[in-house]
Amino acid sequence: MPHTSRKKKATAQKRLEIADDDGWTHVTKGGNVPRRAVKTAEGELLPAEPPSRLTIGELKKQYEAHRQKWDESSTNETLNHVLRERLSQSMKNIDNIVCIGLGSPSGFLRGGWVDRRSVSLYQLATLAAIAGLFETLDTQSAAVQVFAQDPVFNDFDKELLQSLGITVVEDPKAFELVNEGTFLYCPGAERAHLDRILASNPAILFGGPLDNLSPEQEVLASYVQTRSSLQLPAFEPNEHAFWNMRLYWKDEDN
Repeated sequence: MPHTSRKKKATAQKRLEIADDDGWTHVTKGGNVPRRAVKTAEGELLPAEPPSRLTIGELKKQYEAHRQKWDESSTNETLNHVLRERLSQSMKNIDNIVCIGLGSPSGFLRGGWVDRRSVSLYQLATLAAIAGLFETLDTQSAAVQVFAQDPVFNDFDKELLQSLGITVVEDPKAFELVNEGTFLYCPGAERAHLDRILASNPAILFGGPLDNLSPEQEVLASYVQTRSSLQLPAFEPNEHAFWNMRLYWKDEDN
């Protein structure tokens, strides 16, 4: 009996998400596609690509789910305790909160190859929780303003941040806003950016890791050496969201 061959139906390629050691999730459409990022131009960062069916309502639901997990975590409990108990006076003297390097809570990065949305949503939830803490403190300012800057923010991201009372600014505005009364929130900022920002001597820094510094990174080294710090305990829902992150502050009795 002769063998017959039928044309096989094309199977839809499933988008794969592969997390690397740095917490980046590489998104591909095939198992044999190499893990790499698509670059449009050297050093160029474009707004992240949101899923085609995403709505702002759905994004807000995703944020609320991440916020609930953060609020219920032991990581949040530890951070909240330190900010309230050990840094009470420093917190009262804060003028503003500046966030740099948050990433996109809604979209894919690097030409659609990297999905880091969950990490950014957890980091945004933490930023909002820190901002909310100031409402319970007797601060010098009537209201502590929160600013965020990242070239990958798209329209969904900007609307979400604005709904949380966070003002989105364009480069280089956030760098100019940092001063000695700033709570600097940099969960995803590159060391080159931190080297530039920390010259303004912000009161409190949330970010890192800042170990194994090179001799050329004098500003970073000087800042770290003159600060106390706390490494955040592991965040179980997503350990990459705050991997080796630290809170840095200057002791109040110095």
